Amino acid sequence: MKIIKQAIIWAVALSFASAIHTFAIEGLQISVQSSNVVLSWPSTNIETYIVQYRPTLDANSSWTTLTDYYPAATDTNVTFFTDSNIVQYPLVLGGGTNTGGGTSPAPNQMSGTMSDSTSTTTTEPSVPMAVPANGSGSAVPLALYPPGFDLSGLTIFDPATGESVSGKGYVVSASSMDTPQAGGVQPMDAGSGSTNQYTGFYRVVRDGAHLVGITNGMTLSGIVTIPIEVANGFGNLTTISLTENDSPVGNSIQNAPFNLPLALTVDTTQMSNGVHQISASARWDVFGSSTNEESSGGGEAEADSPPISVTISNEISFPNWMPEFGELGNSLLIRATSAHTNVNWTIDVYDSQYSYIGTFGGNTPDGDITVAWNLVGPDGVAHTNDNFFIFYITTPFSDPPTAPIYKHLEQWSGPGAWVSVAQHAWDTYNKSDLLYAELNGFIGGAQGVGWSVQPNPDSSTGDAYALHFGSSDPQGDTDWQAFRNALYDPRSRNLVYFGHGGTGGLGYNPANTNRYIPATEIANMLHTIPVGQTNRHSFRFVFADGCSTAKGTLPDAFGMIHRENVQGQDYADASMRYSAFVGWPTDKAIGTGINLGTIDLNHVNFITHIQQEMLGAGEFSNGQPQPINQAIINASEYNDVSGFGPNSMTVYGFWGLTFGLDN
Repeated sequence: MKIIKQAIIWAVALSFASAIHTFAIEGLQISVQSSNVVLSWPSTNIETYIVQYRPTLDANSSWTTLTDYYPAATDTNVTFFTDSNIVQYPLVLGGGTNTGGGTSPAPNQMSGTMSDSTSTTTTEPSVPMAVPANGSGSAVPLALYPPGFDLSGLTIFDPATGESVSGKGYVVSASSMDTPQAGGVQPMDAGSGSTNQYTGFYRVVRDGAHLVGITNGMTLSGIVTIPIEVANGFGNLTTISLTENDSPVGNSIQNAPFNLPLALTVDTTQMSNGVHQISASARWDVFGSSTNEESSGGGEAEADSPPISVTISNEISFPNWMPEFGELGNSLLIRATSAHTNVNWTIDVYDSQYSYIGTFGGNTPDGDITVAWNLVGPDGVAHTNDNFFIFYITTPFSDPPTAPIYKHLEQWSGPGAWVSVAQHAWDTYNKSDLLYAELNGFIGGAQGVGWSVQPNPDSSTGDAYALHFGSSDPQGDTDWQAFRNALYDPRSRNLVYFGHGGTGGLGYNPANTNRYIPATEIANMLHTIPVGQTNRHSFRFVFADGCSTAKGTLPDAFGMIHRENVQGQDYADASMRYSAFVGWPTDKAIGTGINLGTIDLNHVNFITHIQQEMLGAGEFSNGQPQPINQAIINASEYNDVSGFGPNSMTVYGFWGLTFGLDN
């Protein structure tokens, strides 16, 4: 006869409830059919998916990708995926043990010899348990909770191994384990000699990046939180942001580590009123934990969601806000925009002790509210010792608080020292010497007027200081330390960099911090994030010729306004020095030809002509130094440049910055 001992084969009892709470797809359903696990989820035929599996409760265990770029069903709005032969049933013999010696076949494939031997002692398999996370109750079997139950307040654990995971973001999913199978081994059955068998966890995520819960035509106001869903088959998620035209908006950039639920918090008051095309942008470091600078397959992966058209509507907005003041003198700028025109406004001013100073007032015919204040109150007292001020802007329609404006305490004269480095990662390419010489215009221009350049350029070629590449070359560590020393020298105010880069920093492999400088490190060393630190060291000019350097927090890390085309008068009214960050909004290719083995001279020529135009020696400069944004436009029009347009590089800050402009 057949002896059955009841246990639980844990057939994916937990499913990800919603993309709002996790990385995973909303509406995932899971069932067990014979030895297979069948996943199903709502879908549209324009999407692809990644399906992943994790065998244990241990939250630190890695996910295994079962398939990637799995196409949605084309003839229905539900897609199915089958993980075959994942549920294993023990072969139960009469009063004995499984004599197969290994994994049992599925029920319809069972074979063996019945035995009349005496029953052996068995150990009851462990059952997944659930206990209130706050310790207010006792543990009970997880199977007692009905389908759809929200497990966010529970901790799920395996009593046999002690492994546990927070139930946050999970619900109990429906399953088909209780379907009778007459005369056969039931899915809820286990026999003598059985061990705890379960299928583990699954998740299904749309490939790429997607905004969740937001649709075309929606109106957004104030500070909003937008859930996002992201997936990539490999690598670690490093950066997420809300973007418009490849530029981050509303201070939405987030760097790892991330908090769940995964969402973007966006201050829409920093955007102008009107229609905006917004997207979610995500980037992954695909190196893993390897410190090998030449690890194959390394780099960054990027995904942008399809754009969604939304209307931004705020009674008072601050798209041109100047967060600092007082670098060059004693004045600050208050700039805001009213949604109403021909309206009266007032600005109440408070000092850093939150004491009331006075009120400005006026009427705006076009909605623009602008006040340049010399820090002198109505009583004639100068408030030059305050590190920040707070403002309340009021119209008959609104009374919102504004962000503080902080005093820039570190004052310095002149353009400051220059830092110039070039990463020698393309030595095997034809004409790589031309690539490494592409920054010579900046170097020669700085040295020509007596500004120091560090680390020291190559004495024979004049090229930028070389950052040696390759794990077999120990000189690379020394090179990057010299780069760090120069970057954080209190005299340094300008950086021109060529090499690998990304949204999160400068260098090739983020795992090898000896040869990679994260944006977070730069911000910590220069005391730029958050704004308002007393020992802030901001840069005047950064030219970062590396992949996607304009898409992350590098501009903020160098202390620059992360907004395009800030007006020169705004800097002057705020007593702030002009500054500009130049980077690439996308990845770029250096090589061309077969196997990309030759340097792309279009790239070299484009970068070279930018410098020529800035120095007044270019074809379109007419002998006059061109401001940085115009220099980029001019460089794209040279006959020896192809594939680079006037908007190829992004300029944050002052578009009118020239090579020798001091203030």
